Amino acid sequence: MTEAGAGKAEGGKGGERTVLIVDDEAATRRLLKSTVKGLGIPCKIVEAVDGDQAVALAQRERPDLALVDIVLPGSSRSGVLVCQELLKVTGTKVVIVTGQASDSITRSCLSLGATDCVRKPFSVAEMREKLQRWLSD
Repeated sequence: MTEAGAGKAEGGKGGERTVLIVDDEAATRRLLKSTVKGLGIPCKIVEAVDGDQAVALAQRERPDLALVDIVLPGSSRSGVLVCQELLKVTGTKVVIVTGQASDSITRSCLSLGATDCVRKPFSVAEMREKLQRWLSD
């Protein structure tokens, strides 16, 4: 059993969580990664630069939480499709992190079952607070 699977098998807050970060911008991925690491919660962090990579990683890693950008240039899957597939196939808690998506697109993701939507640029303190809550559920 993988460490991520062990954390889930324990079903508890003490086990390692897996977080998938999906964003085409390396700077945003770095910021989100450092924010998650700064929480002090044992987390395995996996990153994807496009929708296809995100779905493949999610199927393999079964993340507890996915932070997904909606606008993924050069990908055959938009963030909306990634959101839909993660919710349907893996049961992952999905949070939209976007700066360019329209309100109607973000509402669509929320209606599909996404947990929340955070607009970029975001406050690191606010993101830290939200991550703490999302990873503790």
